[in-house]
Amino acid sequence: MFARIIDNIAVDISTNPTAEYHPVVAEQFESVPENVRSGWILSDGIWSAPPEPDLSEDEFPTSPEQAYPILNPVEFKLLFTSAERLKLNELRKTDPVLDDFLGIIDDPRLTQVDLGLQSIQDGITTCLTALVAAGAIEGQVQADKRKMAILTGVIQ
Repeated sequence: MFARIIDNIAVDISTNPTAEYHPVVAEQFESVPENVRSGWILSDGIWSAPPEPDLSEDEFPTSPEQAYPILNPVEFKLLFTSAERLKLNELRKTDPVLDDFLGIIDDPRLTQVDLGLQSIQDGITTCLTALVAAGAIEGQVQADKRKMAILTGVIQ
């Protein structure tokens, strides 16, 4: 098991980072114990689960019953800030995973983006991971907040 660790937090977990991530990101992964999960914290050489988030129920979708919005592709892109969209367009030129996801969003046959689909949520994570790696978002905590905001479907 491997993890990309930022500020002593496992931000991405993978069994084969070289096959799943762009080489620049893949080289950031380190070997970790099998039980480590994304979000776990390394302190004094010991991994532990993070504390429960302190989010109000009204701020973000937190329950499995939460209905996620379905948007058209332009509305989906507008969930990202202008600066984020510009950086993602730059990064996709060298990141095949990012380019694949954004290529699907750009496909003219796509008429809706369901934020409740795991594949869309994984794509959002891919985008935010790339933005963190590029320094456009400061740290995984900020990326997690952005993901929760994006999943609300509120256009920036």
